[in-house]
Amino acid sequence: MAKVIFLGTAASVPSPQRDNTSFLFLHKKELFLIDCPGSIVYKLLRVGINFRKLSNIIITHQHPDHLYGLLHLIHAQSYLNNKINIFSNKKVKKVIENLVKIMNLTSKNYPTLNFYNVFSQEFFYLSKDLKIKAIKNNHIEESFGIEFIFKKKLLYSSDTAISHNIVEEAKKCNYLIHDCTASSSFFQKHPDISSLHTDAKTLSKVFKNTQIEKIIPIHFLLLEKGEEKKIRKELAKIKDKIIFPSDYQCLTL
Repeated sequence: MAKVIFLGTAASVPSPQRDNTSFLFLHKKELFLIDCPGSIVYKLLRVGINFRKLSNIIITHQHPDHLYGLLHLIHAQSYLNNKINIFSNKKVKKVIENLVKIMNLTSKNYPTLNFYNVFSQEFFYLSKDLKIKAIKNNHIEESFGIEFIFKKKLLYSSDTAISHNIVEEAKKCNYLIHDCTASSSFFQKHPDISSLHTDAKTLSKVFKNTQIEKIIPIHFLLLEKGEEKKIRKELAKIKDKIIFPSDYQCLTL
């Protein structure tokens, strides 16, 4: 059995009910944190996860809302954990190495950071019952989505405009967690974001006729009054497939 626990479901700007997107993937005794925004220790404690034992983190790209909480986690784990495995790209590695030096988090009191390049082989994590691979998406240089392969398949698009790689991989999956930043009307007002993110109307159109069991929209940018209502309305055509997540919600796969 596998679980996803959503620690945040918002875009780079949080709302009173939603913080920056990140989630936990749990499979038997294996635990992964996907992206690491702020207040991460508090969020882990809130969902009953021992932050001292968290040692596997996947960071999908180098934007601040996906990694700025990592420094806090490293600091909180001083004297408590001996290593953190970070699965990401070369750019994220460089950013993190620079930040830990600036914040003096490199002494032996802090966890050793082990970096693994997700593009170095087909599966960047491989165990008896779980395989994880990176899928290049359409956001920024070296950004990627994540496919979890166990008895079922879960694909997380991460931040992305509609991506051929993600769409094709999603056809093979049971579950899809996909960027759904705002309504199409918001995108019309702010056209620059269309090259980086996906609107709800497009998400519904692209995945309407697929065999995906459940689609979980995420990464909501709720800057305008009634925006969440507009997003839900544009997803109505695929409502039977939709799970609309809340922060701290647990989903059993």
